[in-house]
Amino acid sequence: MRALFFRTALLWGLLEILAAWQVRTSDGPVLLTWFRAATHPVVATSDWVGNLAVDLGLGIHDLQQVITDNRRLRLELEEIRARKLLLEEDLQALREASRLAGPTSEFEAGARIARCTFRDLAAGTMEVRTADRVTIPHDAPVVTSGGLVGRVVRSEGHRHWLQMVTHVAAAAAVQATDGSLNGLVLGTGTDALAVAYVPRQGHLERGMVLVTSGGDGIFPPGIPVVQVVGVRETEDPFLEVSAVPTVNLQTVRVVLILPAWSAGSGG
Repeated sequence: MRALFFRTALLWGLLEILAAWQVRTSDGPVLLTWFRAATHPVVATSDWVGNLAVDLGLGIHDLQQVITDNRRLRLELEEIRARKLLLEEDLQALREASRLAGPTSEFEAGARIARCTFRDLAAGTMEVRTADRVTIPHDAPVVTSGGLVGRVVRSEGHRHWLQMVTHVAAAAAVQATDGSLNGLVLGTGTDALAVAYVPRQGHLERGMVLVTSGGDGIFPPGIPVVQVVGVRETEDPFLEVSAVPTVNLQTVRVVLILPAWSAGSGG
């Protein structure tokens, strides 16, 4: 019975297809109209999927381009910030140079302004550069607006190396601003300096600034060197004095070199 039903249905379907092929309209056989109607959703869906894939590909490409542009803009922003910091440092350096250039005539006309390019606080050394190639004599004093920085120990063209007052081998003859007592500032390799040979009867207080006396033949007199931070009496004939530099050696940007005051030139 079931086989008869399927054969009848198959025969009926073939007859319908044959009839649809024979019946024609302005668009062609009815069978083709049926076929187009049946396949239209599939074709429309395929077109939609194709367009979606194209749009998705374009979106991914645009997103990658946005990410690339964003990364490039971030790099440019960081570069601009770095340039801004350099310009700010240059401006501060120019201001410092202007402050140093004012009292230059007090020392000598041949004073040279140099910019700090490297410093090693632990070793007590600093490298500076001048705008012009110049040979600076050994032991030429180096100062800044806050006071004494140190002396030149090597010079090559634009580059010059300094021994700062904190160096373990550094020493400078100092005195009170009123000349009432004398001493010798000694570097210790740290920010804490020692002032030796200050007599016990000398009047010395915390906060007092000591300046160069010129007695060492290297540094011109009157330059601030250290500020006293501690005074202690001992059994020795001299006071035990600790001090710190008047110059913040960690932030020095511009210095003034005094070639004519070097020991070799007899300044």
